[in-house]
Amino acid sequence: MNNEMILNAKEMRNNSVDNHLTACFGRTLTLLTHYYGDVLERQLSTRQTLHLLNAQLAFLMTVFPSMSMVLRVLCLTWFVSAVLKCRLSMRR
Repeated sequence: MNNEMILNAKEMRNNSVDNHLTACFGRTLTLLTHYYGDVLERQLSTRQTLHLLNAQLAFLMTVFPSMSMVLRVLCLTWFVSAVLKCRLSMRR
């Protein structure tokens, strides 16, 4: 019985931490969505914001200076794909 109570308390703490992280991520994503919307002077969806973030991360990884040529080609492919998906998303 004592072990069950400890386990339940640990599960409750883990769920609380997960809920807190999810709420923080959601608030941050909402702030970024509003920011990008203000910069682009249009209303954006969360999906469009995620596409923009993906394209930015792909760009940063593409221009990262200390990578092998194979990784640079892979990152360049990722970047081109991300930009195309971002463009498609913005047209809708």
